[in-house]
Amino acid sequence: MSGVKFELQKEVFESTKERLHGVVTVQKTNRKKKIPAYLCITGSIERPIRFTIYLVKKTEKGFKRKQEWTLSSLKESNYKSKESLEFDLQLEKSYHWLAQSVEEKDAFFALLHQICSRMHRPPKFLNFHIDEEDEATRNVNMAIVSVPKDTQMIESGDEEFGLTEREEFDLEKVLGRAENAVVNAEAFMEQLAKELSILDGENIHSIMDSEAQVNSLMDSIDKSISQLEEIENELVDYEDAVTHVKSAVEKIEEENSQMGTAAKNNQHLLSELTNLIRALDFPVGSQILNADFNSVEGIAKATKDAYALKEALNIEENIHPALLKMRSVADQKRRLEKFKQKFSQNLMSHLAKLFIHHGNISSIDSSSTVQALRLPIINLMYNELTPYTKLMGWLKVMDSEAYGSLLKTYTLSIQKIYEKNVRILFEEARTRISGSATTSGKLSGSTNDLRIRGRFFGKTRSLANREGDTESQGSGEGSVDSSERQHFYDILEQVLEGLEPSVNTEEKFIASFFCLEIGSSSSGNVSIVSPSKGSAGGELRRIMSSLFSAIETELNSFLTNYEKMEASFCMGAMVRLGNHALKAENTSTYIGMIFGSVLVQEKRSFDRLMNSYVQAINDSRLPRKAKPGILAFVTDFEDFAVMAESIFGNSARRSDLEKWYVKMLTAVFDGIMRLAGESGKTPGEVIRMENFHRLHSILSRLKVPALEQQKKDAKIKYNEALNGYVTKYFGRPLIKLNEFFEGVQAKVSQGVKESEIGYQMAFSRAELKRVIKEYPAKEVKKGLESLYRKVEKHLSEDENLLQVVWRAMQEEFIVQYKSIESLISRCYPGSKITLEFTIDDILLFFSEIAQSH
Repeated sequence: MSGVKFELQKEVFESTKERLHGVVTVQKTNRKKKIPAYLCITGSIERPIRFTIYLVKKTEKGFKRKQEWTLSSLKESNYKSKESLEFDLQLEKSYHWLAQSVEEKDAFFALLHQICSRMHRPPKFLNFHIDEEDEATRNVNMAIVSVPKDTQMIESGDEEFGLTEREEFDLEKVLGRAENAVVNAEAFMEQLAKELSILDGENIHSIMDSEAQVNSLMDSIDKSISQLEEIENELVDYEDAVTHVKSAVEKIEEENSQMGTAAKNNQHLLSELTNLIRALDFPVGSQILNADFNSVEGIAKATKDAYALKEALNIEENIHPALLKMRSVADQKRRLEKFKQKFSQNLMSHLAKLFIHHGNISSIDSSSTVQALRLPIINLMYNELTPYTKLMGWLKVMDSEAYGSLLKTYTLSIQKIYEKNVRILFEEARTRISGSATTSGKLSGSTNDLRIRGRFFGKTRSLANREGDTESQGSGEGSVDSSERQHFYDILEQVLEGLEPSVNTEEKFIASFFCLEIGSSSSGNVSIVSPSKGSAGGELRRIMSSLFSAIETELNSFLTNYEKMEASFCMGAMVRLGNHALKAENTSTYIGMIFGSVLVQEKRSFDRLMNSYVQAINDSRLPRKAKPGILAFVTDFEDFAVMAESIFGNSARRSDLEKWYVKMLTAVFDGIMRLAGESGKTPGEVIRMENFHRLHSILSRLKVPALEQQKKDAKIKYNEALNGYVTKYFGRPLIKLNEFFEGVQAKVSQGVKESEIGYQMAFSRAELKRVIKEYPAKEVKKGLESLYRKVEKHLSEDENLLQVVWRAMQEEFIVQYKSIESLISRCYPGSKITLEFTIDDILLFFSEIAQSH
């Protein structure tokens, strides 16, 4: 608290010439956010003393006085209780505060009570007792005022206080010595005058007695003054001497400073010259011209010397620009440039010979590797050229023209190797697939040739056969079977796997050896990056395109050739290309880019194939003579889906297949509905019922989550067709009974009670019995046999739905029978009229008819 008091005194009350006597930390009791403030009691330094109460708050900029009150405005102080931190002050209005601690509260009230007790009209102090005041006063760390108590006069507002306690005591003592002081004031005044004259006389005698002592004191003072003058004269002499010494010292310091500056300049000049000599010094000039590029040690030595030469040529980075104008510096740079040019020519000539040499020896037949369907890796060349990597980095920085010439020489030398090997690899792949192949890629007449044997979905039945005839189906040609298809895909997979290692290895070597990566340095420390990023990446991609342009050309030709024989091969090619393009090791590599480019072509082939499938479905027609049965495109879809599932599986390209599944099924649904509407002899309900039943069965077996909705839709359309057929062809075998009871229901709807129907002439019991007699059990069975033959004629044997339809008709007959029985029991109660056959008879009829056929 003493620290806060000190800050308040210095920052707030120092400028207003007030002294802080007491302070208490408070906060208002009616605020949710408790913001602390300080309640201060101050007194003026000048007399008469004025006491003031301030409310001070602390802000970010310091303390700020918010409110102030004169002490005379205090009417009442409520201490409340010892246990509570709350207290009230009644000023111009009542203020309620909460002290930070009981000790601060007690000290504040003790000080306030002590000051107010001297006022002419002190305020009221509630719940604050004298014994508490005495105890609190002992703990107060603040003095009230420094003016003596007996002389202190306190003013509050415009009102002065009375006599102090000391003044009252002295006055009473004087008055007590004169008994008539109050009665006879004149006598009292005379007595005081006599005493005053006596005191004055005593003071004069006392002064006269001390005259000798005063004279002695004056003599001592005169001697002291004389000695002080002597000391002052000596100090002046010393000051003059020191002034001369100061000038000499300053002159010496200036001379020392100039000498230090000269020494620093000399040291700086020596340092610059040393750096210049070190930068320009190249002691191995003659050695670098005769560098040995044929041994590992010689290459390492040449590399070290080359980078030393590079550092010497980059002199601008190490010395001051002004030094470059020196003739010796210019001469040395010309000398170093000659070293660089000669070394660069020697290095370029040596590397160019190496490139051409390896281009020739690597062109020797690599049949053993290619026959394994793997593009050979030129490890011999890589091992021999790798030690020159840092020198190639030096050449790229120091002689870009020589670097570009070597890059071109390497590309031309190595390009013919890869073109030859890629061509041999794909010829070997064709031989593996077709038995033998010519350079043109056409199949020979070998019995192992892969021939085109079907035009659609790999089945003898073709959706492209718009007329629906079977002439082309009897030619004896089979489709490409699953083993032949898998054989083609296996060879394709081997080709793709065989291309990757060689191409990726070559790309990493070129990027490292020719320093074509982003972030590569002249020291040869490099890291492989995407060939499509930055200028270095673009150069890498250009070189790879020159070396391996044959891959994309041969791969596209290879796939196109076999897709002309079997268009569905594009599906497996698309899956395998996608898998290889997404391999982690192929990401951002040239081979991955090739696979991606060919994948785009295969995706287009796949889309064309699927469009042809959909178009064939849309163009399909019913057979002219035979029963439609299961439509060709429904069975073909099943074969296609089985084949596609085996190819795509859970591959990354499955989403492409599922999108076409939906489009194909939409065309299949529309085709079934369209052809059902075009049918002649066969009811459209039968075509829809049989084909949607088969389609639902196909989708259930496939278990493709993406086709779940199509499976439900097929089930719904099958049930609709079945119910429609039963309703249309089963009809109402008890037609007259049905018409009779339709009339009964009409009367009931007109308001006739069911129990009174029998009294209607047209619907009497006799009339009902007459109608019932027209339907004996024998005639009912005969009618059902005729119906069975009709259903049997409508349905085909492809889907075997005869018994399903017959059971549905049986259930429909039973429903009609129960409806008639119910109407008889309600409209003719107690008549004991019943049909001449029972439900058991109906079940027996249906069973016997089905078994007999």
